[in-house]
Amino acid sequence: MAFDVGVDVGSVSVNAVVIDEAEKIVWEAPYVRHFGIIAPEVRRVLQEIFSRFDRASIRSVTFTGVHGERLARTLEAPFEVETIAQVTGAVHVAPGVRTIISIGGQDACLFQLGYADGSWHLEAFNMNGPCASGTGSFMDQQSARLASSIYGAEFEMSQEKVQKTLEDFIALGLKHSSPAPVACRCTVFTKSDMIHLQNKGEPLPNIIAGLHYGNAANYVSTIVASRTIEEPVLFIGGMASNPLQVEAFRHYCPSIQVPPHHTSLGALGAALLSRRAGRTNRVDPERVQEEQDGAAEAFPRAPRLEMRRTVFDPSNALDPWDGRGKNPLPVYLGVDIGSTTTKYALVDESGIIRHKCYVQTQGKPIEVTQKLLRTLLAEVGSSVHIKAVATTGSGRNVVGDFLNADLILDEITAHAKGAVAVDPDVDTIFEIGGQDSKYIRLERTHPLDFDMNKVCAAGTGSFLHELANKMKINIVGEFQELALASRSPISLAERCTVFMESDLFSYFQKGARREDLIAGLCYAVVHNYLNRVVGKRPIGKKIMFLGGPSLNKAVVAAFERVLNRPLLVPRHREVMGAYGAALAVKEAFERGEVSEKRRDWRALAEATVQFTESLCRADKNCHNECKLKIYDFVGRKSVWGGECGRYEASHYRGPTAHNAFEARQRLFWEMIREHAHVAGEPAEVSPSDERRPVVGVPLGLHAFEWGPFWVRLLAALGCRVVISPKTDNRIALKGVESTTAETCFPVKVFHGHVCALLDHCDYLFLPNVIDMPVSGANEAGMFCPLVESSQYMVRAALGLPDERLIRPTLYLKQGPEALVPSVAAALPKSWRMGTSRVEAAVRAAWAYQHLFRRRLVDLGRRILAQVPVLEPVWIVTGRPYNLYDERLNLRLGRHLAKLGIWAVPADLLEMDREDLSDFPRMYWGLGARILKSAKRIARTPQWFGVHLSNFSCGPDSFIEHFYRHILQDKPALILELDEHSAVAGLLTRVEAFRNVVKNVHEGLLGSADWDVLAGKLSN
Repeated sequence: MAFDVGVDVGSVSVNAVVIDEAEKIVWEAPYVRHFGIIAPEVRRVLQEIFSRFDRASIRSVTFTGVHGERLARTLEAPFEVETIAQVTGAVHVAPGVRTIISIGGQDACLFQLGYADGSWHLEAFNMNGPCASGTGSFMDQQSARLASSIYGAEFEMSQEKVQKTLEDFIALGLKHSSPAPVACRCTVFTKSDMIHLQNKGEPLPNIIAGLHYGNAANYVSTIVASRTIEEPVLFIGGMASNPLQVEAFRHYCPSIQVPPHHTSLGALGAALLSRRAGRTNRVDPERVQEEQDGAAEAFPRAPRLEMRRTVFDPSNALDPWDGRGKNPLPVYLGVDIGSTTTKYALVDESGIIRHKCYVQTQGKPIEVTQKLLRTLLAEVGSSVHIKAVATTGSGRNVVGDFLNADLILDEITAHAKGAVAVDPDVDTIFEIGGQDSKYIRLERTHPLDFDMNKVCAAGTGSFLHELANKMKINIVGEFQELALASRSPISLAERCTVFMESDLFSYFQKGARREDLIAGLCYAVVHNYLNRVVGKRPIGKKIMFLGGPSLNKAVVAAFERVLNRPLLVPRHREVMGAYGAALAVKEAFERGEVSEKRRDWRALAEATVQFTESLCRADKNCHNECKLKIYDFVGRKSVWGGECGRYEASHYRGPTAHNAFEARQRLFWEMIREHAHVAGEPAEVSPSDERRPVVGVPLGLHAFEWGPFWVRLLAALGCRVVISPKTDNRIALKGVESTTAETCFPVKVFHGHVCALLDHCDYLFLPNVIDMPVSGANEAGMFCPLVESSQYMVRAALGLPDERLIRPTLYLKQGPEALVPSVAAALPKSWRMGTSRVEAAVRAAWAYQHLFRRRLVDLGRRILAQVPVLEPVWIVTGRPYNLYDERLNLRLGRHLAKLGIWAVPADLLEMDREDLSDFPRMYWGLGARILKSAKRIARTPQWFGVHLSNFSCGPDSFIEHFYRHILQDKPALILELDEHSAVAGLLTRVEAFRNVVKNVHEGLLGSADWDVLAGKLSN
């Protein structure tokens, strides 16, 4: 009997099948990951096949998969494109299948099939772009991140370990009670949401389930989009082995089936195609060799890693201390709860670290803190007396609440405090953590500027760990030894984790040495950090390098090479944040700001932390129905949960500030409700009103500024106007699911608002808003193309019929007269609306909008008049939909007011007179407004700039550079948000910037010419 072999060499695994002449599978290779070491794994699989089947009986060996083509060329064997092979295999095991959902190691595809004359044909096809979010590799990363042994000498990256970790991860997720909200469009957002949920105490099963449900929602939104899923539906690929992912997909497609051999259907299809084509060939497994070094000489190269100027002390041990004094030593405890690691430092009254510990967070901040307490008590408990405790890091609030901490501070401030205690002359700090990278500029021991990575975790500690794991390299020890052994590192591009993984394996397959790739990875981390975090900010004379990667000699050497200067890498740098927190609470204690509390450390360490769940009912106007966790912390009640940050623990006890964002929105809604009601809310409708057409206005994009114009216009035209409710999680999720193109989050939310109106109105008002009124003759005033074209996108995505749409093209810059023809032409013919009535409605709406604008400026004046004398004011710029949609901005206004920060949105200020002649080609209307605000901020001493943007905003990608250019040396905070709902990162940046503003403002007041300053303040 003759057999045909199919080998699928994918991005993550090698799969193979053998079929007989009846096209039945007689042998299937077990699912095995190759970890980038592809040739040996393929050779092993082929050798196993030839050991089971006589070579003479093997008629053909055919390859498919992303790495299969090169192997096919080497072995002179047939190759089939993986998409065709997958469909061929799927149709063979499930004849008549109409839809195939395929998710493998790094690819996610959708196949929709039709049939004619007994053969299938492809009716539609879609797949993910270069980002592998939501694929098998992505899920491996998330499961490994929660594993307890990323570090350590017992490290072993193997098929068995990865599979066992993944199986335990899935089994835990299957125990969920309710999937938590997790954004899955990008691995970084996913990690941010998961870390935030962990730090709030969300049960791990719910987080894991939320990851899988979010993954299914993301696939439906980006891959399925507006297509109709025809049955029967198959789920194939490695991810189909995941029962939790199957459960999540059944939420959208209840009839989905996982066929037999689902991981090997590509290999099956390759074998079938060769058998049906009558191909014959022979392969020799011994010819499957890695390419020789000669092929690698063409790679771009970087200088060898050598450390010549930096003093790197390999010993990181504490100075000896017997701890056997007559009385317990008074100490202060600092705990740094990071995204991947948790650590503490015990500091005595002289500021010397007496004890430290560093462990994995494992997604369980409270449990890990208890573990640290048990370590502390066991090793030095009887020798010390803890007088006060401080927490920092991403989990600072929940652990601070658990420990009843005396001080909770952001990690920027904590690291700066620790760094200057080590060396007061430090003027620049580079800190690379597990999930965040930070730059801090200091002057006279105080932070005067900082920045953090916005949304990309490329170049962070988790980035290095994940790539090292993929290549079977221990991040502790082996990584730096390999990198420093490289004589000619390969120059790699700055890429995100997923892209870099693909690049590494691609180079590796072309013959690159492992040590050259690892050394190149060190350079990539450095360039990524300097270009994306530091940017054009000044780098001082004395740089301190902190964080986990600073323990890696190769990364330190790469920084030294690129900067051509030495770095300061102090001992105990892995606990520098905890050290700084301990010093801060020690100083607060000595100033009398903190007094000693009675704590039962043993009870805290041994307590069984339990909680009950309840739905939040704090705001009757909020429809999110957030689940709250009510904890018992050794007799103290603590409430955690919710999306708004209402229950985030805060140790700020000063006066609160006026919430200008809330005041602005009260004014907005007051004017909206004059002429419209909110969908879903009860409204009184008279018999005469019932005959009037109902027109829906989605509360998204331009509506946050021009909503008063829209509702007044439609009401004047005789319509009943209904506006969509405030954005909640349901609207946001519906928008994500319905969007058919990759857009920014505000555009996705706009889709959700349109969906929310469909059952509440006869018509939808979806104008094409091209530009906005401007104050200068040379200003273009254009809206972003996605805002301009939003109605086209939503119409196509939701299949909206033209007869339900009112969609005039509006050039607002040209004034009300120019709007009349477009509005008149867009109205339904059945309304028979005369031009004079349309003109009157447009003029009334224009006047109403101007009234709204005047009232906004008056509100801004009143709020500024309330600001205490000499108090700094934050001027917040951004697009109205970011500034005022509380789901998009994570309730920024509420957090600022609660922290006592006086903040005013820029559109409450009169900026039209600002001269923008030095930016003559500023195309964007909102961009011009942002830059005018920056100019006013730059020359107003007590004003400081905050710019709120969203991920993937094209205009802001360069406006932010102009914004910083205008402000020069004045510090500014840029917040870039997206669909993730984690508020912890935002609060970290806000709290750190508050400290920077305090330092800069106190310096300004201390050195000011009071007569000149008084004159400036009066203006």
